Amino acid sequence: MKARCLQPSVLDADGLQRLLPHRPPLLLVDGVDAVGEDPPSLRAHRDIRASEPVLAGHFPGRPVWPGVYTIEGLAQACALLGALRSTGSAPASGTRPAVFLASVDVKLTRPVLAGHRLDYRVVWTHSIGTVHRFSVEALVGGRTAARGTLLLAEEKER
Repeated sequence: MKARCLQPSVLDADGLQRLLPHRPPLLLVDGVDAVGEDPPSLRAHRDIRASEPVLAGHFPGRPVWPGVYTIEGLAQACALLGALRSTGSAPASGTRPAVFLASVDVKLTRPVLAGHRLDYRVVWTHSIGTVHRFSVEALVGGRTAARGTLLLAEEKER
């Protein structure tokens, strides 16, 4: 998955928390590395630390980052791309509509272990109304750990 015109980006923890409703331990993006326009794309990452609470039980003696956490991290990266495209930068307050994971078609291809850096690559392919499709890939050491598509849907007005 290649994206043209990626521009380096620095988004700190405060910026991430202005754009996403998630908080630790379920904030699964540590930083945004680059944002692209043609096509709309984003590169982000998560450092998998041995101290992650989930690793104590998944699995004792051989801690493996749960695949569902990788998929959720990819979804959060997609939501970040949408938020950055709609605001141009991190907004001062969380006034954006909520976005939810609507469909997952992702294949997990290798384990992610404590000490790994998980790199997220997401490309916004198209939208129909309030449903947005993304091509996604997660890499460890430059090798694919997960790849597929995600659909995210914006919350309807109440």
